[in-house]
Amino acid sequence: DRYYMGAAIAEQEVWDLVDERLDDIRRVNHQLHQTPVNIEFHGHPLMGGQGDWSPMRGRHREAATIYRRALGAAASLGVEFLFRGVDVARLNARYRYPYPPHEIVLQHLLERIDDHCRKLGAAEECIVVADQVPDQENHQRRVEQYRRIGTPGYRTSVLENISQPIQFGDSSLVGGLQVADLAVYIHRRKQVVTTADPRALRAQAQIWQVIAPRVVHQHEWHP
Repeated sequence: DRYYMGAAIAEQEVWDLVDERLDDIRRVNHQLHQTPVNIEFHGHPLMGGQGDWSPMRGRHREAATIYRRALGAAASLGVEFLFRGVDVARLNARYRYPYPPHEIVLQHLLERIDDHCRKLGAAEECIVVADQVPDQENHQRRVEQYRRIGTPGYRTSVLENISQPIQFGDSSLVGGLQVADLAVYIHRRKQVVTTADPRALRAQAQIWQVIAPRVVHQHEWHP
């Protein structure tokens, strides 16, 4: 009923350092827990002990520690986070033919990334690397249209601070996408999960506190 996306922003030099720290964490995990040395940091499998993270199944405290270390590797180096969301149930109730949630939230997130990059006063345009999706060519064309005529809605923007075209990458190969995934997963949990085991809620709060000081924008649209 609710859909979220997140962005992690930093200079390229910072991302190079983040990649090094994530590799260090991977090596430690491989030695301690026998997880693959090239394992992808992905919120749901990590916390659920699924896929390559199956050695962590039932080891919630250790999984939460790995989660905090991975996010902390980015936050401590100055990575900043933005989150956008939409109430899908209200969207479908209000509009007869609503745009897909992914399209809506991606537009809103790009607008905020553009705003943030302008405030930073960066000498170069912001390069956006998005996770691969089946219809990414359509998203690419839509973003190009935004650049020509502006985004729809009251915050219309031509995204002048975002380099075109946006790129789509394989998250297993891009540390920044993994950091963004970890961040948005815990953001979503914070927003929607209220009845979990108290220990899980405590671990969730501890993970969130790792990035909370680095969150520069978060908003959910309720149509």
